[in-house]
Amino acid sequence: MSAAEMEIPGKLDLDVDTEGQPGEQEAADALVAGPLSSRRHKPYFKKFKEPDSDEEVGDPRGLFNVQESWRTLMSLTSCQKVMVSEKAQKILKIQVGINVTQEFPWKQVQFKDLRDVLFDELENSAELMKKFKNFNPDHYVLMGFCPILTEQDDDPPEGEPFIFYSSIKESKMAMGIIQNMEHFERWRMQRRLRKKPRRWVSHGTDDEMTILVEHFKDEPIDVEIQSVYPIQVPRHVAFDYRMTRDVRDGVIELLPNENIKWDNVTKKRVTVAVQSAPPKIDREQQTNPTFPSNAWSQYLYEIDDEDLELDESEVDEEEEKRKAQAKPGTYVEPVKPPPEMSKQIEMLLNTLDLIRSTVIGGDDYTLISTRQVVQYTNPYLQEFLCFANISKSNKRFVAGYDWYPKLSGLFAVSYAFSTPATVKEASDRVDYVQRAVLEPNPVLLWSFSDNLNYKLEFEAPIETTALTFCPFNGDVLLGGCKNGQVVLWDLQGRCEKLDEEEYLTAAQAKYRVMIGEFLNWTIDIEDNVVMPATISMLDCSPKGAITAFYWLGRSIYLSQFGKVYNDTDNRNHHKFFVTCAFDGTISFWDLDGKGAKGAKEKMRNRMLPKELTQSESAYKSLAIKPTYNIYFPEPLTGIIADTSCFSCLTPVAKLIHANPSNYPIKTIAKDPSTVRQSMIVSTFYGHVSRIDWQGTYTEGQATETINSSIPFARVHDGPVVMMKKNPFYPQLFASIGRTILAIWKEDFPYSPIFWRQRACDLTAVAWSETRPAVLYLTRMDGILEAWDILARDDDACLTEILGGGVITGITEHRPSLPYKILGIGDYNSSIRMVKLPHTFDVPLPNELQQLMNYVLKEERRKVGIQAWEQKYYELNKDIIEAKREAEAETRKEMEKLEKEEQLATRKKGQKATEEGGEGEEHRSKKPYGGLNYNEKMAVKWDELNLNRMMTILMSRKQMDPEKLARETALEKEKLAYEAAKKKSHSDVLARVENDIAAIRARILPAEVADLQRSEMIQERVKREVENADTYEQVCKDSFEILGMFNEFKTIDYIEFLERGRQRRQLLDQSLGGNTDRLLWYQERVRLGELGECQFGYECGSSSQAEESSQADFTAPNFLLSKSGSDIAGDPVIEEFED
Repeated sequence: MSAAEMEIPGKLDLDVDTEGQPGEQEAADALVAGPLSSRRHKPYFKKFKEPDSDEEVGDPRGLFNVQESWRTLMSLTSCQKVMVSEKAQKILKIQVGINVTQEFPWKQVQFKDLRDVLFDELENSAELMKKFKNFNPDHYVLMGFCPILTEQDDDPPEGEPFIFYSSIKESKMAMGIIQNMEHFERWRMQRRLRKKPRRWVSHGTDDEMTILVEHFKDEPIDVEIQSVYPIQVPRHVAFDYRMTRDVRDGVIELLPNENIKWDNVTKKRVTVAVQSAPPKIDREQQTNPTFPSNAWSQYLYEIDDEDLELDESEVDEEEEKRKAQAKPGTYVEPVKPPPEMSKQIEMLLNTLDLIRSTVIGGDDYTLISTRQVVQYTNPYLQEFLCFANISKSNKRFVAGYDWYPKLSGLFAVSYAFSTPATVKEASDRVDYVQRAVLEPNPVLLWSFSDNLNYKLEFEAPIETTALTFCPFNGDVLLGGCKNGQVVLWDLQGRCEKLDEEEYLTAAQAKYRVMIGEFLNWTIDIEDNVVMPATISMLDCSPKGAITAFYWLGRSIYLSQFGKVYNDTDNRNHHKFFVTCAFDGTISFWDLDGKGAKGAKEKMRNRMLPKELTQSESAYKSLAIKPTYNIYFPEPLTGIIADTSCFSCLTPVAKLIHANPSNYPIKTIAKDPSTVRQSMIVSTFYGHVSRIDWQGTYTEGQATETINSSIPFARVHDGPVVMMKKNPFYPQLFASIGRTILAIWKEDFPYSPIFWRQRACDLTAVAWSETRPAVLYLTRMDGILEAWDILARDDDACLTEILGGGVITGITEHRPSLPYKILGIGDYNSSIRMVKLPHTFDVPLPNELQQLMNYVLKEERRKVGIQAWEQKYYELNKDIIEAKREAEAETRKEMEKLEKEEQLATRKKGQKATEEGGEGEEHRSKKPYGGLNYNEKMAVKWDELNLNRMMTILMSRKQMDPEKLARETALEKEKLAYEAAKKKSHSDVLARVENDIAAIRARILPAEVADLQRSEMIQERVKREVENADTYEQVCKDSFEILGMFNEFKTIDYIEFLERGRQRRQLLDQSLGGNTDRLLWYQERVRLGELGECQFGYECGSSSQAEESSQADFTAPNFLLSKSGSDIAGDPVIEEFED
């Protein structure tokens, strides 16, 4: 259960449906007094189920009793009632009215916070610490606000009443009760707010409605009645006619004498609330349009009077025949003959078909061909489950994963800080010792039935990088560690009992609590933690991280000399598996091998009672170590060998629908007929090679080193992070390296069947378990690609964006029912389950044979290309060899020049460093100048003290000064270079104004100020300023003009930028802007070469130097666009100079 708040009803929130019922107050009083009394009640664990209809519910308390649920919650043995002060509420974030209320009373608080904050305020803190003995401080405690504890108290104690549970098991029971209460409250609120429609029940109003309708066919009848009116008071009375039309119901009341008592029967109206209308009746009626629309195409037909008339003779004859055949006394419905099509309608339909097939471009494929083709729609992935536990897998990636072979929907996942597909930043500094000691190594078992909580946790001593279940014994889980060890966990049938719940009676619960008090000194072991049964010996294991597991057939075994044999006896079943490690070691392991202490352990267990040995794993005494090792001199990421492929058998559909999350399955191994002493390996250096091992002939160290191999064509542009074999066509396998996907055939290393380069680095690959020609790829940018080789081999058929981070793993769920599922491990250390489209689930007819034909065709084509290349080489051998020699010599010469250039650059840097050091010495000596004796001694003392402190600090840090100097030499050189670069830039910028002034003095002639013209210009400027409008008036007029300017309403941003660029070009042309010069200047600034440029404007001693500098330097175009005389006579320039 997460730490999210849960909606739990309080005692005061009573249902309106139960108001006024007897026994309600007694039930509320029993709720308050229940936990405090000494009476024993049966626990209330009823599960609430919503009724199908509201009509069947009389009293909601019969469905679920909230009071009994609260009584059960407070009667649990581990329920603790405490009063929490306001200060503790704020610290624990359970403040009443803010964090918790009567509607949302439940919170989850970490035990370490509860222990540090609340227990110090309580008197029974020692007793509570005893109850929470061996409780994990990081786990959460269920805590709830319970105001009914102090409702009956006249003087309640200080604080607010809360309850919490000290037992994990009873906390789970309480959470189940809380979920039922929440479900019941939600249903009750929905029942109040929304009324479901009910069927119509007539109470007579429909008959009355027919009375209200005026019927003109029946004329009302007026009845004349003559009677004697008693005259008691002499007064004038005016009589009139009371007609039946004036009375609503047509009933009049005859009043007899008052002294006579009659039992009159009067007709009254019954007012009944109507919830829904009577059932609607739809009747079809054929109507003709009143006038034709688009008469030239849609209604090009005419109906004559003759078409409306039917041949009554033929209809009568057919009806007579049907009546004769029918049984006597039965009604025979007349058959309506189909209408005949007129010639105009036939011509209209033919015209429309012709237009659709020719002009519109309709589907005319059925008219020209009868062969069916496969049509692809737009498939998509539908995510429906996500498994994540951030508290255990924070900042980790999904490294190893495998499906449980006996039940569907169960899979194990290991998390690691890095995988072969992930990239680390060089700036990250990691303390590996601290990580190995303090950080956990999570290996979790997840189930489709619960995506919030993991089912089992496997204790791992080292970070686990690979996982596999034994296909022949599902209770065995193997994990490959980062240091090369192999860990074995024995589940002992726990997976079949994951969903079983234990229900205890009150007596059983009391007895268990009593026994727990007697065994208080024992250590509580969590039920969902599986300890390792055995671990391989470190000295015999590989020295690098395990990257993959592979299983051999049950009839295959390996001798201690490295020889592979096929056991013909079907009664013998072997369990050999292969691992490859990052240090280049390929190891063969025997899961049935027994250690030296196996007999002694077996004898000891035989002498012990069965109760003491039934929970002990059979693999506990197994000492696993490699039977044979093969060493390859490159880091290995995967192998392709004659290993087993596996398929899955599912039960009948009825059993699957009974439990769709976890139904039993059976894994079937597809073993190869023979196992060759050869395999294909992929390395982290980007190579794919075939290696052969011979085995040894003498007893000794069972290790063989591979010195030669057959390389496959080099197509990958980076490390080959994964290889996968096709489960239907074992000779075909896929490999991914950096951005390249390659499909290979085992016996054809010359070239891949095809290879494609993707837009981003690839991280994982997996073949489909149902379709031979389909495979899935994941990329570094969070994109999944689904390839169907038979449909197209140039690009993916489906590209789905699953997130913005790296995807480190992909695996397909073998069972196909109820739907095909693909598991994806993303950058958040979560496993996401997505539903695959049916196009990638249902195999095509004869798909495997089509794939084999495709592969053989490509192989024949590439063999032909290889033969043509060989023939071309033989015919032009001399030319090709000469070209190769020339290229080799050119390459050597380029390398030589590059080395010389690097050496010259290094010498230049050393010289600059030495000059910088001399300058530093000069500057360091400078502060002593001008100081008196006391000040000089103080400066020297500070330097000596600094050197002493540095010496002490380096000795305590155990650092070597020489080593530190070597390691920091490059950094110091870089800093010196940066300082020199900044100084050069500052010097150049400081000289810019002087340089520009010198250039202007050489280019522009001496100007003589025209005082008369200057006075005229000043007078004109003064007059224009006086006559000009104010700034506010100009702004107002400008905004009015802009508001009436229509072009700004339709112009877009792109057009606005284009107009600005055009205006800028016009200004540059008119002013003579030199954009090439600006680009050259920006490029020099970016490269840091501005200080090394020779601009040619230094002042020379002779006129020849000035002429050369003027020839080399190109003056700005806005100064040279006019001749000297034009510049002198231009009023704009003179005004600018003034």
